[in-house]
Amino acid sequence: MDNGVQTAAWDLWRVAATTPDAPCVTDLDATGGASTLSYGELVARVAAVAGGLLDVGLEPGDRVALLLHNSHAYVESHLGAIAAGLVVVPLNVRLVGADYLHMLTDSGTRLLVTTGEFLDRVPELALPGVTVVRADLGELDALAGRGEPVREPAAAAGTAPASLMYTSGTTGAPKAVVLSHHAWGSVADTAIRVLDMGAGEVTLHVAPLTHGAGFLLLPTLELGGHNLLCRSYDAARTLRLFGEYGVTGLFVVPSMIRMMLDARPEGWRVPATLRRLYYAGSPIDPDTMREAAAAFAGRLVQSFAQMESPMFFTVLDQDDHRQVLTDPDSPLVRSAGRILSGVELRIIDDAGEPVHDGDAGEIVARAPQTMNGYWGRPDDTERTLSEGWLHTGDIGHVDDGYLYIVDRKKDMIVTGGSNVYAREVEDVLMSFPTVKDAAVIGLPHRVWGEAVTAVLVAAGPGDDSDRDSAAVIAACKQQMAGYRVPKAVEWVDELPRNAYGKVLKKVLRERFSR
Repeated sequence: MDNGVQTAAWDLWRVAATTPDAPCVTDLDATGGASTLSYGELVARVAAVAGGLLDVGLEPGDRVALLLHNSHAYVESHLGAIAAGLVVVPLNVRLVGADYLHMLTDSGTRLLVTTGEFLDRVPELALPGVTVVRADLGELDALAGRGEPVREPAAAAGTAPASLMYTSGTTGAPKAVVLSHHAWGSVADTAIRVLDMGAGEVTLHVAPLTHGAGFLLLPTLELGGHNLLCRSYDAARTLRLFGEYGVTGLFVVPSMIRMMLDARPEGWRVPATLRRLYYAGSPIDPDTMREAAAAFAGRLVQSFAQMESPMFFTVLDQDDHRQVLTDPDSPLVRSAGRILSGVELRIIDDAGEPVHDGDAGEIVARAPQTMNGYWGRPDDTERTLSEGWLHTGDIGHVDDGYLYIVDRKKDMIVTGGSNVYAREVEDVLMSFPTVKDAAVIGLPHRVWGEAVTAVLVAAGPGDDSDRDSAAVIAACKQQMAGYRVPKAVEWVDELPRNAYGKVLKKVLRERFSR
């Protein structure tokens, strides 16, 4: 029997009761300049928003979508919906109209909080049956003025949905991952433990709160820390903010680390106040990891998981990154880290049987934060959560207790009866000075079944002199088995990516299939 849990909003109430004047959230990009809400001010605001949501007729379990940049409005709306017993649907600000319409319709959203920026871009967002609240016109303030503020957050079962988080949808319409209150609480508790978060946290949010950064908001609140919000990411500004605000930690993806490294002014040194640079979301280039480990004095932490069970299956901690400092050739530069306590992780073959240590197979896992399922998709849920294990679709192997991710299962190429993992070939291609970006796909071939094909972006200006396919293939032959060497090389000005930065390999396959 589920006896219920204290939801994320309870931490706000608890801290506000003891330290109401402590700074809670600073919107660095607020109109008119940086604006700070204390814990006491934020709890009053969240209570009023929750009361307003209930006053307009929403009922526990109804969905509230948020299409907002990082801002006070986002934090107030998210926590206000949770305090009212509603389900939050965060929407990525980088998507296109069709994506938003699908997500609003698929989730059965009753109310959307957004701004004119998005309504001007996608007027169709004003769907029948969906109440639109424009935060930029003061409508969130008006909503908060309706009804009576809630005295305390609504009670909720631990297994009850807290949010619907849409996946990136590289191979079809995005699916909504149902994360419970228990899952959110588990992620927050794990973040505090594995990131060694403690008193005096100042967390900088330069990535969207709608995804990875949002999972650091709650542990920071739980610890009574200070959240700093940026509307968008600027690498040079981020480096300045570290020192200006005494930032202790932040979440980024590997590409953002590369940008920071390139943006460092001469003589830059990592501030003593920065406790950790936490990254996840995609593999990191080994050279970038080595350079970052040196630049940030080993204060890096990497994790591996996926939205279906967010943030933490494995962790490559600061000690591991410091080992890379002392041994640049350490295999840890390609590792996703050690399996966390409380997580069960296996590597299985196509028959579902565990493989031998060191052998590659699909990564499956069981963890406290795993989703309830996909919203309205029982068949997809059953396939993904087969026999109680989350099937990640990632291919990897475990050596000496460390997980190494090889590829996505759907990106495995079968050529002449041999398996080729695209990621392994891409890593080799990315080591060539003439290659700026690379994607490897399998294309139909009458002899081999699939032909390994490299789609490349040249590192130079992109004229014919920079696009020497024969030289690329010759270099590959020096570094990998013959069956892995690309049979063909295609050159493009840039790789197609979705709003989450993932390469759309389906688009490439359609473009280059003969």
